[in-house]
Amino acid sequence: MLTTSTRSSHRRRLNLPHTQTPTRLGLASACLATILLAACGGADEKPEPISEEEAVRFLAQASFGPTSADIAHLQSLGYGKWIDEQLRAPSLQPTHLQLVEASASARSATKPDVVDVTYSWWTHAIKDNAQLRQRVAFALSEIFVISTNSDLGDKGRMVASYMDMLNRNANSTYRVLLEDVAMHPAMGIYLSHKGNRKEDLGSGRVPDENFAREVMQLFSIGLYELNPDGSVKLTNGQPVETYNSNDVKGLAKVFTGFSWNWPSAQSALVWWKCFWRTSECNDNSQDVSSMSGYTQEHSTSVKQFLGVTVDAQSSANPQLSLRTALDKLANHPNTAPFISKQLIQRLVTSNPSASYVSDITQVFKASGGHIGQVVKAILLHAEARHPSDSDATGKLREPVLRLAHLMRALPHSSDTYLAQAASSRLPYYPISETDDPGGSLGQTPMRAPSVFNFFRPGYLPAQTQLGNQGLVSPEMQITTETTVVGYANFVASILNDGFGKWNSGTGLNDIRFDLSAFEALAGQPQQLVTTVGKRLLGTEVPTEVANPAVTAISAMPNTTARDKRRRAQAAVLLIAVSPSFIVQQ
Repeated sequence: MLTTSTRSSHRRRLNLPHTQTPTRLGLASACLATILLAACGGADEKPEPISEEEAVRFLAQASFGPTSADIAHLQSLGYGKWIDEQLRAPSLQPTHLQLVEASASARSATKPDVVDVTYSWWTHAIKDNAQLRQRVAFALSEIFVISTNSDLGDKGRMVASYMDMLNRNANSTYRVLLEDVAMHPAMGIYLSHKGNRKEDLGSGRVPDENFAREVMQLFSIGLYELNPDGSVKLTNGQPVETYNSNDVKGLAKVFTGFSWNWPSAQSALVWWKCFWRTSECNDNSQDVSSMSGYTQEHSTSVKQFLGVTVDAQSSANPQLSLRTALDKLANHPNTAPFISKQLIQRLVTSNPSASYVSDITQVFKASGGHIGQVVKAILLHAEARHPSDSDATGKLREPVLRLAHLMRALPHSSDTYLAQAASSRLPYYPISETDDPGGSLGQTPMRAPSVFNFFRPGYLPAQTQLGNQGLVSPEMQITTETTVVGYANFVASILNDGFGKWNSGTGLNDIRFDLSAFEALAGQPQQLVTTVGKRLLGTEVPTEVANPAVTAISAMPNTTARDKRRRAQAAVLLIAVSPSFIVQQ
């Protein structure tokens, strides 16, 4: 992913020998205790000095982008204590739910919808101090996918509640997370198991199989049996499937009878009024509450899946069926490597070595699937902190992470955010959909085109140098000639004109960047590029990026205040579209 010169300079800065490779960097089994100790908070009592470059690189993995304050705080604490502090941070205040309600109210909307969800996501990504929890929650949202590009588009409260749930589970266990995901009404609607009814032989009705299939394929065990290092097991040269159609049918029976939460205050109501959510059983709490199990619609027949049998029930017991199924999925030997590898990909690198995945798989199993401990082990692993210079190192930074990084790195203001705060209302950034691939990011948070996310974890870009080496690059699945040009045009536009909603009162876009510190260096192109690079990259700009940038800026006029601003904008733009910024190393 990195150019040769970029990789080499990175290696020199870290003072690593040329012979070091990801395989050699992977922890030996004898060192597993060390990584487990770190994951539990017992290491890093006397942190080693962390350079600004190392801090920026770490925060690119563990946050939505470093600020000067973040860098200083990390350097004072050390990696381990910083992670512990971040994971112990209290639940979001305000929550996504509170923020979408506030933004809908400010818009005089009758209820929150997709635009309020997007406002809330960006506000927390840019402003929330618990950056690691936010980044992990985003990673989880790209594994346990729901999307506002569906029937959830007008259900802003429900989607916000789902986002809050993911945030809470950033320091919980996989088993708790899996049940919270399965029982959330947003997932129930998205994958159609809310209101899933038991089989009826008379009418030929069978349970909906959608969620049963996806909870195995995407949320737990995957399609094929895996080794602990994430590689596919082969029998006679062929992969072995983890489940078949009979497993789907059996598991589908488990997810029958679950529907809208039945408030205890209304327990006297006829059950079906709450199952279908009539007006008599609707106080809006159902949108944000885990679904309830209704015995009347839960299958009582034998349920067989993945070698497990739930015996026929004389009285329907949806909670027993659910617990049996989720325990099996959580403890399946595939789950640890399947989830561990994807978390590594979302946070650190697209192509982790076998030893990296194996080490994290062991932490997953030893910790009982504790997400926080797994994340800590991922971030502290030698392959994350001291990468080799191989083409397999790093990952393409997806578009929303690029913009979030720019927003956190560059001074800016938002008329809406300031006005809300000044009136003692919850402030938010009015950043709405950024789907347009030709004039925006080609990606909007929580708006994936399908349950398969914006991109697949195993995407192999065909007819590329990476693909020819057998290296995956998931984010390349949404990268085209159109998106490359569209991103460059988008950055140029927002630097010049701002973005967000149009303010008719001021005649300006709502969000605007303050580049005055860079404008003061307009007459010194070399210093300007160096300073911008330090802010965005945390290190010196590689010569293959710096030299053309200095040449281009030097050729621009530098007489008026407008000229100086354009030079500053050009410096930011040229670095923001460079491989040094777009590739997370």
